[in-house]
Amino acid sequence: MNLLALLFALAAVVWLVPIVKDGRLASMLTLLFLTGTVFGPPFMAIDGPIQISLDRMLWAFLIGLAAIQWRLGKLKLSPINRIDVCLLVFVVYLFQRSRGGDLVETLVDPTARWLFYIFMPTAVYFVARVAPFRRRDLRWLMHALIGLGVYLSFTAVCEVKGFHAFVFPKHILDPEVWMFLGRGRGPLLNPAGNGFIIGVAMAAVAACFVGSDRRHKAIYAAIGVILLVGGYATLTRSCWLGIAGAVAIVGLVHSPRWVRVIGLAATVLLAGAMAMGLKEELMAFKRDKALSAADAAKSVELRPLLATVAWEMFKDRPLTGHGYGQYFQRHDAYHTIRDYGLPLERVRAYSHHNVFLAFLVDSGLIGLGLFLAAILTLAGYGWRMATDGSLPLDRRRIGLLTIGILACYFPNAMFHNMTIIPMVQIFLLGIGGVVVAVYENGFAKDEAQAKPALAHRGDRRETIASGVS
Repeated sequence: MNLLALLFALAAVVWLVPIVKDGRLASMLTLLFLTGTVFGPPFMAIDGPIQISLDRMLWAFLIGLAAIQWRLGKLKLSPINRIDVCLLVFVVYLFQRSRGGDLVETLVDPTARWLFYIFMPTAVYFVARVAPFRRRDLRWLMHALIGLGVYLSFTAVCEVKGFHAFVFPKHILDPEVWMFLGRGRGPLLNPAGNGFIIGVAMAAVAACFVGSDRRHKAIYAAIGVILLVGGYATLTRSCWLGIAGAVAIVGLVHSPRWVRVIGLAATVLLAGAMAMGLKEELMAFKRDKALSAADAAKSVELRPLLATVAWEMFKDRPLTGHGYGQYFQRHDAYHTIRDYGLPLERVRAYSHHNVFLAFLVDSGLIGLGLFLAAILTLAGYGWRMATDGSLPLDRRRIGLLTIGILACYFPNAMFHNMTIIPMVQIFLLGIGGVVVAVYENGFAKDEAQAKPALAHRGDRRETIASGVS
């Protein structure tokens, strides 16, 4: 495998010179989304002091390309804003909170977790933040996300239905990785992560639906149905809520008021009816091949116990937390608390199942506050672009994409620690960087459009000069 990687690297060198000189960061960012999802560490990885995989090599190349283009004067650094400050402080603070502790007790090296799930996504944000985005870059990104979602949906359905000949890559079907086997776990081997990316694709479909003609609306509607089926195949309730939320938030922005009122009332009535009539079926339906319906119901019952343990840990260290990635080293004593009359020892072997509680316990109010400040400010940027009717359609679409992704992220974040699922944070912060770049700087002009404009101005100057002479 090492020899193969070396040969691959040598062959790639031939292509690096023109890419470094003229490569577009927007295209490389889109390629990172696709490669990281389909060809991540489960597909191919080289173990060492730091595990190397295709997506991580591409990430390193993206960062290096951005540094070279900045050195050549091709990138213009924008003034620092609130999101930038929050993320910079957040990254440094979590690095400090990840240090120390017994690696045997933490199970996973906290600093390695920080590197792959905090630092790398934040670096992608800053590259996207300074990258010049053209309108066609945005369209390429949108269509790439939609295509990725269709692929993941098709693969998820084939997983659940047993059509294994159509599942690619084959590591998705590896029985040795038994967790979530039989659900639409996709190449990330996690149905929540798979469902979230399908939700990102649904947000792109909903954004592109707005302002399209009838033919394209019909195409997007058909794609939306495919994504809904794929999302259902994950057999993950939070993914269903997230995908529905991505569509609903766009409808909330662009529907007449009476449609929104009727839609909200219908949603409340439907949710109530489902809660009364289908509660047992929803809580206990069988999902994984290795998980019975009773075990599925048990997994729901454990979440309040995990939240109780998290609350007790938070009360002891409310500001700074117990250390990023050090939950298993610090949580043991809290399972013997009997004040609540709950069997807290049942969740001794489980980790966080909520992003916000995870940050609260590990990094305290400081860490959670920084994360929420960045995400909520990003939501504000997206909402302002989505609802400003005076903006061009493409800028409103990037705003719709933003609020759609966040509407998909929050339901999943309430029931899963999404920060440790591969690619989720890279999608969230990478697209967040695109939003900030477009919000502050607008779209860069296409070279094909800029050159004729310059030539026209030159011809005009020549005409004026001739007239003067």
